[in-house]
Amino acid sequence: MTTLRRRLTVMLLLPLLFTWAASFVFQYLVITEARTGIRDQSLVDAANQAILSLRSNLLAGESDERFELPPSSQYRGDRSVIQIWSLNDRRLVLWSPEAPLQPLNPTFNDGFSDVDVGGEVFRVYTISDAFGQVQVQLARDDSELRYEAVAGFKRGLVIVSTLFLALAAVVWIVLRQAFRPLNLAGDSIQRRAPFDLAPLPLDGLPGELHPYVQSINALLLRLQAAMDHERRFLADAAHELRTPLAALSAQTELLLQGIAGTPAAEAGAKLRAVAQRTARLAEQLLDQARMDAVSEKDSDLETVALDQLVVLLVRDSEAAATRKRQRIQLDVQACEVRGRMDTLGMLVRNLVDNALRYTPEDGQIAVACGPAEGGGAWLRVADDGPGIAPQEQARVFDRFYRGPGVGAGDGGSGIGLSLVAQIAARHGATVTFAPGLNGRGVALVVTFPGDAAPAGT
Repeated sequence: MTTLRRRLTVMLLLPLLFTWAASFVFQYLVITEARTGIRDQSLVDAANQAILSLRSNLLAGESDERFELPPSSQYRGDRSVIQIWSLNDRRLVLWSPEAPLQPLNPTFNDGFSDVDVGGEVFRVYTISDAFGQVQVQLARDDSELRYEAVAGFKRGLVIVSTLFLALAAVVWIVLRQAFRPLNLAGDSIQRRAPFDLAPLPLDGLPGELHPYVQSINALLLRLQAAMDHERRFLADAAHELRTPLAALSAQTELLLQGIAGTPAAEAGAKLRAVAQRTARLAEQLLDQARMDAVSEKDSDLETVALDQLVVLLVRDSEAAATRKRQRIQLDVQACEVRGRMDTLGMLVRNLVDNALRYTPEDGQIAVACGPAEGGGAWLRVADDGPGIAPQEQARVFDRFYRGPGVGAGDGGSGIGLSLVAQIAARHGATVTFAPGLNGRGVALVVTFPGDAAPAGT
């Protein structure tokens, strides 16, 4: 993914890189350009200096004696060879120790030339004095000239590359600091809970991003209004359905008493199951509306005795278990969690209700809770029902999701476990799967941390 910071970094560094490359090309041309380059100019300067250093009585001298260097001198041999010729008689009157005795430039024409001396190519510069009496022929091995040019090029490369890397690091640091407010804002948004629609803060953000963030805030406000409308609709609908559904359930019970032992009793039992399922669905919709509307803050939390809450809700579920000849085993130890009594009650009730609903007749359900190591608490609800396939376990917490093979007669709405996941997340708890009872079924384990606190709304 191409980020704005990466794009700006590339846009700033590419011109620097092109300038860096162009400067080296220019430097190489300046050094190696024939006649006008630094390489050839060094020959010109040395030859001119040699002409100006000669005495006018040089041509009259016949002695070949030479001075010697002191032992401490760091002499590496002739890097350049020089010859001084008398033009009148083409006589070599002065030469460097390693210079050949034949002319470096046999044509004796002033200017530059490339000659082969002893199998080596030399770059020769020839210059005569103003009166045409003496001529200086100065030569340097072409490989030596190339070596010096490459060495100078490498030195420049190291210096400019170091500067380029330092400048690139400075650009990266500056851009990173400039985008730090954006990164902090992004991290803050990612840490938000799914239903936290509070406006994004503008503090610390560049002015160019203010219109963009303000547009997002306006969208969040519209989304908040839409969600509030949905919550009110769910709450109102669930609340309005409770009274007629309660009346329907009561009339169904009376009807079943009147037709007991008749062929219509079976149809009456189905009618009661539908009424109970509809009432449960309305109750879960109301619970969902309450969950969406509640804002759990630290000031709203209280210390809840989880073991007492579990006992209370399991006792309320024993009548439903008796109708299906199910057995509920209860094993609780004293434990406490930080949270809200009503939302934790929804969690426990939905876990138990889910186990009762999908465990067949004469089945067994085990509910246990206790303190966790290092603080917090755990809650476990297990059954010996059909269980949940591994590939379906991640999806059972999605709202309104019902696994394959679950029929309408099972009474599930796909809301119960979704509520469990939401409530657990708000309390900083985790929900995991474990093996069920007697080698069958499934167990859901909710683990509350020691400092359980809501993750937000």
